[in-house]
Amino acid sequence: MHQIFSSAAYPFSSEYVLSLRPLNFSQMADGYSVDVTAAELAELAASPAAARELGARRGDLGQTEPNIGLARLLMDRPEDFGAVGSLALGADAVEVHSYGNPFGDALHVIGPECIDGLQRLRVIARLRHALTAQHLRRAVIRVEIRSDPVKRERARRAHDDADRYANASTAQDRLIRCPHLQRLTGGDWEGNVFVPRRGVSGPEGRGKHFTMAEVTSALACLAPGRSPAAAHLAATPEGREALWADHGSSAYRALFHARMTPVGVMRAVEARRTAHKALDSLPRRRHQAHGHLITYAPELIAWLACRALPLTALHEDSRRSPDWGRLIGKTVPRAALQAAERLVAGYARLRPERPRTYKTEAADLALWNELTS
Repeated sequence: MHQIFSSAAYPFSSEYVLSLRPLNFSQMADGYSVDVTAAELAELAASPAAARELGARRGDLGQTEPNIGLARLLMDRPEDFGAVGSLALGADAVEVHSYGNPFGDALHVIGPECIDGLQRLRVIARLRHALTAQHLRRAVIRVEIRSDPVKRERARRAHDDADRYANASTAQDRLIRCPHLQRLTGGDWEGNVFVPRRGVSGPEGRGKHFTMAEVTSALACLAPGRSPAAAHLAATPEGREALWADHGSSAYRALFHARMTPVGVMRAVEARRTAHKALDSLPRRRHQAHGHLITYAPELIAWLACRALPLTALHEDSRRSPDWGRLIGKTVPRAALQAAERLVAGYARLRPERPRTYKTEAADLALWNELTS
C-alpha cells in the first residue's frame, strides 16, 4: 500500500525527507499519531541551524533547567523520556509504505516542520553520539504529524498559545505521591480537614482546615534539634517549595516520615498558632528598633518557644502521651513572650547599631543561627 497526503509547502519546509519506522501509528482526523524511538529522531535536529530549517518558533535554548532535566532523563531513565509530552510536526506530505513482515511499515515525512518539541529533539541530537542506539531505542516518543494545510495552521496556533492555558506544575503538586503524606491524608483527623493539594479539593467539612503550607511550617517549628534551619526554610513560599521539591533531603525527612500522625500534626499546628497569637498580643511599641525581629522573624521566635515542648513525643498517641492541650495552652504563650524578649535583646547585642533594613536582616538564616547558638 502506498498513500500520499500532501499540502502546499510551508515557507520553512525543504526537500528533506524524514524516514521513520514507527512501532505503531494510526491515522487521525487531522494527520497521523506515531510512536517512534529516540533513535529514529536522532538526526532530525542535529544541525546547528535546525530551528531555522524546521521552522520552529524558538531556537535551541541550551542548558536551561528543563533541558538539563530532559537530558538526565534520557540518560538515566530513557523509558520515561517519552512517557509525558509529545512532538508535533507539520509536513508537506506524508507517504506510508507498507512492506509487510518482517520489515513493517515506513513513514516518509516530506518537508518536516517542527511545530512543537524542538528542545526535546535537540536534547536527543546532542546525546546521539554519547548514547548507544540500543539505549535510544528504549525511549519511545509520541509524534503527531499534520499535513493538511488548514489543520497544520490550527496546530501551530494551538501550540503557540498552549502555555496560556496550562497551570504550571509546582513542587507541592508532587507531594501527593509521598507515601507518608498519602497515609497521613487517610488518617483520622477528628472531623477536621487536611488538604495537601493546591486548589479546592471537595468539601472542607465543619472542623479546622489545615493547609499544606501551615502543616509544613508547624512541623518545621516543632522539629527536634538545635537548628532553626527547617523553620527558616518553611517560613516563606519559596522556601517551602524548595523543601517540598527534594523528598530525599534531611530537612524533608525530618518533617515527613513514617511515624507522623494526624494528631501530631494537629498538635504542631495548634502550638504554632498559639505562639503566633501570643506574639500578636504584644503592643506595637515592642516592635520598634530591634523589636522588628518580632515582625519579620516570628517563625524564629515560635520555633524557640516550642523548644519547651516534648518534641520527640509529638506524634505519640497513647495513654502515656503528655497532656498536649495543657502544655500548648499554658506553656507556649509564656515561652513565646520569653523567647521574644531573649531574642530581641540578643539581636541588640549582636547588632548594637540599627541596621538599614530590619526586614531583610531579621529574616536572614545567619542571624537566626547567631541568635540561637
